[in-house]
Amino acid sequence: MDLSTSYCGLKLKNPIVPSASPLSHALDTMRRLEDAGASAIVMYSLFEEQIEHETKELNHYTTYGTESFAEALSYFPEVGEYNLGPDEYITMIRKAKQSLGIPVIGSLNGVSTGGWISYAKKIEEAGADALELNVYYIPTDPKRTGQ
Repeated sequence: MDLSTSYCGLKLKNPIVPSASPLSHALDTMRRLEDAGASAIVMYSLFEEQIEHETKELNHYTTYGTESFAEALSYFPEVGEYNLGPDEYITMIRKAKQSLGIPVIGSLNGVSTGGWISYAKKIEEAGADALELNVYYIPTDPKRTGQ
């Protein structure tokens, strides 16, 4: 029986595509999903707001109290020296592309007007076959209509 289909322009042998979840955190699990018949895999999601939050939180704690003592300014490395970006995620996409024989789809959650674009470009450069993009707006102003 031919179950082949296409999804986002990708030709798949069947419609079984594990969605973004912790299952794609480990390469071994992704291989097992492929062995079990998955025709593509959607990577776990990279959250733009999580990366931004971690960067701001680190900056807060590494600068807290530095106004008290002049030498406190040199206690910690600069924020840019910490690995808080999507590097681990990008590395996992590259490894998955090298190890799997099925399409690898990146997943990105963006909250800013355009900040997610740089992450999308990195996912593309890592070799992802497609990108699942989740852009959303959290309505917090009760005076603003849905129109």
